[in-house]
Amino acid sequence: MTFDTLTMTAVAGELQKLAGARVQRVIQPTREEVVLSLYHEGAEHFLLLSAHPQHARVHLTRQRFRSPEQPPPFCMLLRKYLTGAQIRALSQPHLERILILHFAEHEGLPAVRLIAEIMGRRSNIVLVNDMGIILGAIKTAGPEQNPRRPVLPGLPYAEVPPQRKLDPTAVEGGVLAKAMLPLLAQGTGPEEALLKAVGGISPLAAREALHRSGWDDEAPVGSIERLSRELKELFRSCGAEGAFLVPELNIYAPYPLTHLRSAARQRFAQMNELLDCFYKKLGREEEREKLRRELRSRVNRRKSRLEEKLSELQKELQQAVEADRYRLYGETLLTYGAMVERGAAEATLPHLYKPEESITIPLDPALNAAANAREYFRRYRKASSGRKHLEEQISRIHDELAYCRELLYAIEEGDLSSLEEIREELVESGYIQPRAKESRRRQKQKQRQEKPRPLSFKASSGSTILVGLNNRQNDYLTFKLASSRDTWLHAQGLPGSHVIVKSAGGAITEGDIEEAALLAAYYSRGRELPAVAVDYTEVRHLRRHPAGRPGLVLYNRYQTVTVNPRDEKLKRLLRRHIPE
Repeated sequence: MTFDTLTMTAVAGELQKLAGARVQRVIQPTREEVVLSLYHEGAEHFLLLSAHPQHARVHLTRQRFRSPEQPPPFCMLLRKYLTGAQIRALSQPHLERILILHFAEHEGLPAVRLIAEIMGRRSNIVLVNDMGIILGAIKTAGPEQNPRRPVLPGLPYAEVPPQRKLDPTAVEGGVLAKAMLPLLAQGTGPEEALLKAVGGISPLAAREALHRSGWDDEAPVGSIERLSRELKELFRSCGAEGAFLVPELNIYAPYPLTHLRSAARQRFAQMNELLDCFYKKLGREEEREKLRRELRSRVNRRKSRLEEKLSELQKELQQAVEADRYRLYGETLLTYGAMVERGAAEATLPHLYKPEESITIPLDPALNAAANAREYFRRYRKASSGRKHLEEQISRIHDELAYCRELLYAIEEGDLSSLEEIREELVESGYIQPRAKESRRRQKQKQRQEKPRPLSFKASSGSTILVGLNNRQNDYLTFKLASSRDTWLHAQGLPGSHVIVKSAGGAITEGDIEEAALLAAYYSRGRELPAVAVDYTEVRHLRRHPAGRPGLVLYNRYQTVTVNPRDEKLKRLLRRHIPE
């Protein structure tokens, strides 16, 4: 991504239509973003100004933002000076990634300027009065942090120092040659030489200008002459042909990217439209990854604790298995008690059930044979009763570990909507605490209002095949949406989706089963395997797992089909996805 000078030039040009707009509301949805709600010529516009270290930008947006219940101080300052104020003009200092909004005086308040400095991690949004004094900033920095340009209320606003480089909008070939040829003679590449000699251009713009100039390493003088013309043309026609996005590279520009001709491109009518679309998608992807990391961490933490507990219980169970030995000791002592010497630490006696063998029994020297026998019978009863309880606990832990594996698979495969559903499920399961000011009651109300939305595909026969993307969707799909005669499928022994073939009153064909099995294999942990066994049965043969975890089922009447998830049939089937 490259919010460079040319991008700012295109954005500023498109925003000129907002001259005369009046500020209705000021929102600061995050620590580094401000949104101005503007009313102009009967329409409402939302202008986003961001000082994010990686995603700093300015553009119109169609997104709707909520103001936090406790607005930050900078937001309150902007509301004081800007609410009701009219934009007199918008300007961009020459060759800078800076947009200045000039506001007129209103209601006894002075004229002010809101300055958006889009400079990577040094980006800032600063409010300045008509005397050039800083009223506030979204990021403040004292002299000890930024000796050259301190940004604090009450200090004079210092403009960004101009670049001591050539102006690409006016540079002539001879002047450019004097600056670039010595660099080229030192072995510097043409792109790096251009960036060192000329201001206001990014590496992306440099590559585009060099490509358009038909750069020839064997004839640098002639190439530089053409390059100077292309640089002027790049700035002159900035935004004239629309805005262009290369999704696979996350690159955009307000001019055709001819040097990336082989890459797939999207064209937008305006730069503001492109930026809004691009950063909305980028924001959703980052939100998805953040949520995925949170969910993965919580489930893995729970899984680790379960595995530790399982190890402890298995050790206890191993000890409980010795219950039969305690009983044998007790019975032997009662039978051969007369052969035990008083005060002995152990006794070697004939084996009750294997007369040809003998056993050595540890004893408590303070007790006689009968008392030692009673002690072993006590241990036997305790171990026997504990064994059943331990086996039940171990069974429950195995069930929950299977649930965790299903969750981890769904987390890795889920989109943002599915991950939100998984989070709600984890809140209900007690894995995660509800978000601040979001009670479990509110979570349940939300779930009742929003039904899960599994994927839907059209089989070759015309039947509908439904696929759950997480445990909540699987549970809803299997026990609420499916009818008793529908067919249910799941990859055998692997975490994955529940798949339902709707019978629609007719017979389900072998082709339907094969296609549904391909989807069950594809939406499972076995996606990359050459062969996956898929179980299938009618929904009426399913029952919920006693553990009560969503998505876990039991079945015993089923058939199995083996499919290859790499089959070409699957690719054709995926193209028959039915949008919501």
